[in-house]
Amino acid sequence: MTKRKKKNLITIISLLLVLILMLGFYIWYINKDKFDRNDTSGGSGVSDIASSNIIATMDSELIDKIHFKNSNADMTLVREDDLWLLEADKDRPIKQNYLQNMINLVVEIKTDRIVNEKANDLGQYGLSSPYAYIEATQSDGKTIALSIGNKITGGQGYYAKLLGDDSVFIVSANYGTQLSYSDANMTQVEHGPNIVSENIYHLEVLQKEREDFELIYDPDSIYHMAGTPLLSWAVLKPYEEVYSADTTKVSELLANYGSFSFLNCVEYNVENFAVYGLEEPKASVYVGYYDQYEQELPEPATDSNTGTEINSKTITEEKSFKLYVGETDDKGDYYVRKDGDKAVYTMKATNVEKMLNIDTFNFLNTFVNIYNIDSLNKIEIDIKGKPYTMEIKRDTIINDAGEEEIASTYYYNGSIADEDVFKDVYQAMISAKIDSQLNKEVSPGDSEPVLTLAYHIEGYEEPFTTVYYSYDDSFYLIDKGYPIRFVADKRKIDIIIYAIEEFKASN
Repeated sequence: MTKRKKKNLITIISLLLVLILMLGFYIWYINKDKFDRNDTSGGSGVSDIASSNIIATMDSELIDKIHFKNSNADMTLVREDDLWLLEADKDRPIKQNYLQNMINLVVEIKTDRIVNEKANDLGQYGLSSPYAYIEATQSDGKTIALSIGNKITGGQGYYAKLLGDDSVFIVSANYGTQLSYSDANMTQVEHGPNIVSENIYHLEVLQKEREDFELIYDPDSIYHMAGTPLLSWAVLKPYEEVYSADTTKVSELLANYGSFSFLNCVEYNVENFAVYGLEEPKASVYVGYYDQYEQELPEPATDSNTGTEINSKTITEEKSFKLYVGETDDKGDYYVRKDGDKAVYTMKATNVEKMLNIDTFNFLNTFVNIYNIDSLNKIEIDIKGKPYTMEIKRDTIINDAGEEEIASTYYYNGSIADEDVFKDVYQAMISAKIDSQLNKEVSPGDSEPVLTLAYHIEGYEEPFTTVYYSYDDSFYLIDKGYPIRFVADKRKIDIIIYAIEEFKASN
């Protein structure tokens, strides 16, 4: 072999040796965690096992009893007819999906790592006073009891230990989450009704520290003289008298009472409601509503107008719901209970306050007098002591087609008046509005009325009278025979006075 060839061979062998050393180092480096893995807790050395090793198993079909506890719960539940019940109170509704979550935890207990095969000091793992505990029992007597300790620092999972086994191992974060349910969390929340707001016909909100409010649908003017079907809502409280409500604003208000959704059941069978401020509630909310649903007919029917087949009919039932509102919890949410129910729930503060914070004046129909001209017979008017009258007389006549119809004749101060002028003046009169509400009731004292309007309406023996008094440079007091609490813009009432005195079309 020549000197040159010998040198090349040595070089090749050297390179091969370097390559082998580098390959060996690479293999060691990528597997070093398998050869040398230390306990993150600082305890004894770790005994490694295969990934996701199964520690214990149970048969989900046979599990019929579960006892679990943590700092906020200590409950034993039993399965009867595929329904999980609280052993101490079987009438209490339990969240079945939470029980299924717990069953999933014990059906197959897995670990990625055994931390200590024979742990003498359980305190370092938080297992001397466990964070949570679950014991599951099968109908054949097999039992598994699992304690959950501290959460792993900087990792995902918890230290855990089975009763009767000295090994400490790591389980997934699910064990901490699904064993943290409180006693309140475990109760199935029985929410209040979901109500179609358009089906609400009666609302009453009573409060200890604010004025009461009551609103009722009154299309037949049973409670007040609306004078028009457009004003079919009556405000019964807080005033001594009844006022019409603004239909659009009422619709907006009633949207706040369509859903009574609770957060948690704090206590299911309460003996002392005073603890939650519900012995003497700070407020109550009553809703009267119609519930509608479709009912199948026993036999198909035929629509007499269209001839189409009808297979169901709409059933309408009157229903009501009443909720009592107590104090707030440490999160600011309200304790509530349903009328006739012994359970106490929490309800989101924003939802409760929407129901309680009512500015009554904002929902009033602000027209002072809005009587339909078709039902008007006469108006007796007094302007600073001077009388005026406006009257409509109706007669039944036979028209050119030989049909009966009503002919109306309009009068001003006893003389026949132009219909268009009469209606323009009347339009000005009924356009008068409440401008604002006074902070307290007032009296006109010895003041002389500026304007008095007495409306004689068909079907009513007594007239509906409104009197205006001077209040200040901007407003007149409105007196309708009730305590005086509203004022009207002086300029707008003066326009009415001018229109009546001049009896001509108003602008």
